[in-house]
Amino acid sequence: MNIRKIGFLCFVLAFVSSVLAQKGEKLRVGEKIPFARVEVIDKDKKPTNLDFPNGKSTSDRFVLVYFFAANTPVKELITFNSEIERVLNKYQNNACKGASEIEYATICLEKNYDTWQSILNQTNINKNKFSGKKTNYMASGGMQDRAAQAFKVTKTPTLYLVNPKGRLYLETDSFQVLEKTFQNICRINASYSTADISGKILSGEKAKTPIANLEVYLVKSEKDTLKRTSTDGYGDFVFKQVDTTQDLSIRISQTEKVKAIPKIYLAKQSGAIVAEFKKTQGGFEYKLLETDVVRLSQIEDEDDEEDITMKYRKMDKANMKDISITENIYYELGKFDIVPESEIVLDKVIVILNANPKVRLEVVSHTDSQGDDASNLKLSQNRSNAVIDYLVSKGIDKARLKAVGKGESEIRNRCANGISCSDKEHAYNRRTEFKFIKS
Repeated sequence: MNIRKIGFLCFVLAFVSSVLAQKGEKLRVGEKIPFARVEVIDKDKKPTNLDFPNGKSTSDRFVLVYFFAANTPVKELITFNSEIERVLNKYQNNACKGASEIEYATICLEKNYDTWQSILNQTNINKNKFSGKKTNYMASGGMQDRAAQAFKVTKTPTLYLVNPKGRLYLETDSFQVLEKTFQNICRINASYSTADISGKILSGEKAKTPIANLEVYLVKSEKDTLKRTSTDGYGDFVFKQVDTTQDLSIRISQTEKVKAIPKIYLAKQSGAIVAEFKKTQGGFEYKLLETDVVRLSQIEDEDDEEDITMKYRKMDKANMKDISITENIYYELGKFDIVPESEIVLDKVIVILNANPKVRLEVVSHTDSQGDDASNLKLSQNRSNAVIDYLVSKGIDKARLKAVGKGESEIRNRCANGISCSDKEHAYNRRTEFKFIKS
């Protein structure tokens, strides 16, 4: 065989391998789905289409697709579907100004129509507890069905959430993650709706001392005063039911209390600094950006609307050598056992580590300043150890992992020892950092 033929053969093999690799690759969260509809079997035993949003409509239409297997125990199917419908009922119909219309579609991977109908009856899936649009379908080809292959389903149960722009917003097997996702949708859309705006007023460059009993004004377009309130003992304030589609500013009048203060800061009630007020002739003022409105809205208290997977992908694309992501890993008070709520985050960490076998991980746990320093240091180390033990139990090589406990040595707001702080401020210091290190 001559060199030209060998070169052509190598090209063909490379092309085929590339096509096969693309075909087997999972759908990527955040990217537009490469199809507008899938063909399924409806309750009348007829082929029909399940259509998806394409971004051209003005409605906030989400489509949630739930794939399940016919051999799943009935009790599991009942529990899972009930939880999904509970979540959807909570967030649909503008409940959070971000999901005005949710369509819920269940797809059973089953070849026999009678078996599918029997499952629907046994589980009450066909009795709609969801007040929105829900339709039950069958994928007669099982895992090899065109609908399953379009979504690249590899296991059940699996939930796929398609957003109004036709992008895959979520893939998960957890209704807890689904609920958190809708909470995040609420937060992201808070800047386009009605929401409560809360914050904290702090003074001083270093100490960041709360200013209590201070009158704070919410101003529209630098002219009209919409609302007025006062800060409490922790410097906290809340403006109720604000139309956040307007241009808004927060203003503090020039009074004897603030006249001699050189710098005043706007913070979240957790103590995280948002911005410094601009000193004006009449006092202090800060014009709220859309991102500020989202951060200060009380729909959700989490620091970031993106989960750990999305944060990792974004930072990885930036070619960062070390990627540090802060998450709230929940523990019972004074304990270090991993609870199911924390497993949701840790399972995503496992996915990242499995997809990046050369990446190492440091788990760094922090406590607040309540309690004595030595006990907090020991507790934080035990919590990091517990995370490592969980990851190892799921197959991650311990040689890639390191546990670090820092106790209260890195407080990230004003709440050091002896400082009176609110529960939200203390909670801001209780966190776990995942530091992904590329080899």
